[in-house]
Parts: sequence; structure tokens; C-alpha cells
Amino acid sequence: MVPLLERNERPLQRVCSFLKPVYYNKQSHIAREGEPLDATLFITQGIVWSFTTANNGEGNYSSEAECIGKGDFYRQDLLDWAFNDSPISLSLSKLPISKKTVKTHGKVEGFALMANDLKTVVSNWRIVASALRAARQCRHGR
Repeated sequence: MVPLLERNERPLQRVCSFLKPVYYNKQSHIAREGEPLDATLFITQGIVWSFTTANNGEGNYSSEAECIGKGDFYRQDLLDWAFNDSPISLSLSKLPISKKTVKTHGKVEGFALMANDLKTVVSNWRIVASALRAARQCRHGR
């Protein structure tokens, strides 16, 4: 489960309405290090490898890999961008950049939440949350 959505059922329900099924063949790149993160992937079948390759300045490269499988999700950075940034900074021109390359091990199925849809969910949720806070203040202010 996505920790940010565990606490808030309304945005979770709204997120579910925007999920799009995705399918990847074996050995397919889902994301490459240095590219903008344009979707969060929730994996329902299969395994993907998430890895970084860093140059330590001496021409030597080091790598670390993480296995992501059924029930997991990839691209927490995109969720952080949407839920933690100010409403003004929720611009698609300011998407976070992938720090990892993600490649399928075999066939992978899942659901994708596109950045633009996530932006819509968060913007609407903030409007509703703001209205609820204002209503509570009016009730308590009387």
C-alpha cells in the first residue's frame, strides 16, 4: 500500500478511478535513469529490476539493484511530488527525475497512474480539504 494514501480514503478512491492497465514484455525498459517520472507503476504480476549506475569520479561505476514484484509500486518520488509540494509547484514541467533505471525481468502487468491524473486528484483533494477546514472553522467560530 502507498503510505500517503493509507491515511486518506477519498484520494485513494479517486486514484483508483484513474488507474490504467499496463503490460510490459520481458527485458523491457519501463524507465531510464535521468528521465522525467511521468507515472507511478503498481505491479500486479511479474518482477522488475530497479537499479542505478553511479560514476564515482574515477571512471569506476558501481551499481545497486532492487527487485520489485507483485503488490509493490515504483516511483515514490512522483507521489511525494504530488502530495508534498505546494499547489503552485504541481507543474508537469517540474516533474521529478528518475534516479533509477527500471527493467522487466519477465512479463509484467500492473496499473499506471499518470502524473497529470495524479495532479488532478491532488488538486481536487486539496480544494475539498480546504473547504472542509473552512466549514469547521465557521462552525467553531460561532
